[in-house]
Amino acid sequence: MMLQALVSYAERRITEDSDFFDPDFRWEKAAWRIEITRDGKLGGLIPLKTKVGNRWEEKRVRRPHTDVNEISVRSLVKAKSYFLCDTVERVFRYEGPNAVSTDPLILARAAFFRGLIKKAADLRVASALLQPLANFLGEEAEMNEVRRQLTDADASPQENVVFGIEGVDVITHPEVVEFWRQQRQSTSSRNEEKAVCLVTGQLADCVQTANKIKGIGGQDTILISANEAAFCSFGLEKAQNSAISIRAEGLAKAALDDLIARSRAQHLVFNQTFHLHWTREPVAFDPMDLLGSADENAVEALLKSVQHGQQVHGLDANAYYALSLSGNGARIVVRDWLESTVPEVERHIAEWFSDLAIVQLDGLGTKRDFKFGALLYAMVREELDELPPQIPTQLLHGALRGRTVPLPQTALAAALRRQQLDQDDKLRPARLAVIKACLLRSSNKSTINKTMTESLNAEIRDPAYLCGRLFAVFDRLQYLALGGVNAGVVERYYASASVTPSLVMGRLFRNAQFHLAKAEGGTAENVRKDFETISSALGDHFPPTLDLEAQGRFALGYYHQKADYRRRTAERKEAAAKSENSN
Repeated sequence: MMLQALVSYAERRITEDSDFFDPDFRWEKAAWRIEITRDGKLGGLIPLKTKVGNRWEEKRVRRPHTDVNEISVRSLVKAKSYFLCDTVERVFRYEGPNAVSTDPLILARAAFFRGLIKKAADLRVASALLQPLANFLGEEAEMNEVRRQLTDADASPQENVVFGIEGVDVITHPEVVEFWRQQRQSTSSRNEEKAVCLVTGQLADCVQTANKIKGIGGQDTILISANEAAFCSFGLEKAQNSAISIRAEGLAKAALDDLIARSRAQHLVFNQTFHLHWTREPVAFDPMDLLGSADENAVEALLKSVQHGQQVHGLDANAYYALSLSGNGARIVVRDWLESTVPEVERHIAEWFSDLAIVQLDGLGTKRDFKFGALLYAMVREELDELPPQIPTQLLHGALRGRTVPLPQTALAAALRRQQLDQDDKLRPARLAVIKACLLRSSNKSTINKTMTESLNAEIRDPAYLCGRLFAVFDRLQYLALGGVNAGVVERYYASASVTPSLVMGRLFRNAQFHLAKAEGGTAENVRKDFETISSALGDHFPPTLDLEAQGRFALGYYHQKADYRRRTAERKEAAAKSENSN
């Protein structure tokens, strides 16, 4: 079904953009363009790549397609190369700075490259372009000069090259395009190995080796692969074990290339895992886009549409797909696959933002529009590779699948670990939002997690939540009594208090008595009431240990109480300002 969905997406894109896919040509990246004069001399080396951040962006070109199985053959007799666009190693035998390949296979591929161009030129195909090119490739002095310029430009042997004849692009010339279509048709008519395509269900020429997908992992990867005897059956080899027609495989590759680029642009790549999403029919508004952008107004509109049973921008019940891919060597690993409907995903994402809702740090509002990336970075010190690699995928697909799918305990553990270690930012709303969502979507049958709310809930009698609130009271009392100190209650005791309250809270309880005696004023009196109320609710002992979810409730109790104190302070200042203005 996954391949069928990808093929369907590609066919839809073709109706929107006729250049999206061509069975005889495939989009490829080229780093260099060689300019040649009409008399077959080198005109210059033009770079087609630009530096973007830490990586190079190369120009996309439509390369005449040859099955990768034909290109990868290592027989000197059957050696082939791509037509008019191939690596500088295969075209010029360039192995690197001042190095010329003597590998017989490279020499055979370079000879094939020139031979196919000469064949087309002899057939009078765009001869004004191809004849000078064929002459140029046959001159060793010109080849030496090209290799020298490639060395000066620090070119990689695996970078692709295209050609121009005094400013005219060779690869896109109409006669060249028509020549290649005829070549492909002639080759296809001689292919007698047909099978029933698993995607289309039709008898067709099927690929022997799937084409490589670029952009996933550190090297080119293959989605369909069977290169060991254990993966094969009935005497079939390689991709024949999963028969895919040449056209269907090309469409699936085109779809993946497009969706991978879109995933990168939407910043939905985490720990080298690409998260792709698409619909069967076009939609004006894709609810998953909100996970990346978290636009405040759009999130609010989505929540209201679900609450009132309305749809946003005319969403219909067409199919919705989400796919997570990563690389493992030369193979693609499918991390997760979801098949749903647009309204269903819309409802689930609305639930996701609702479960993330947490009171603002100033206690004066609620924030729910958290970007997915912000949630992940709230669980690490600096880089996302500090997280277990499966967490981003599990959280993302938890958002898409709704509340019936528990969020992973590993995500809760990562958030709590960061909460304990982070000395400077224990009140980070995004992190507390993750903790709250993990509790609300826990697989634990206990109902106490379901009582966790956006803001302070004085009715909750859970010991862990109360301990968190009381710990915030201790912090507040210390501030009122002593002012700012270098290493206060939170810096010294938060980690231990949130795991083993009975070992720490008793000592802090006694210290609080002294702080109460020093603290003065109406604010101190209000904190004294909180101290007495929470202590009374807790009873005469503190829990000896807190499990992972109880630690989460401790963190929420602490955050809620701190936010409530800030709300009171803001309201008190506002009241004082109004009183002063009235006088």
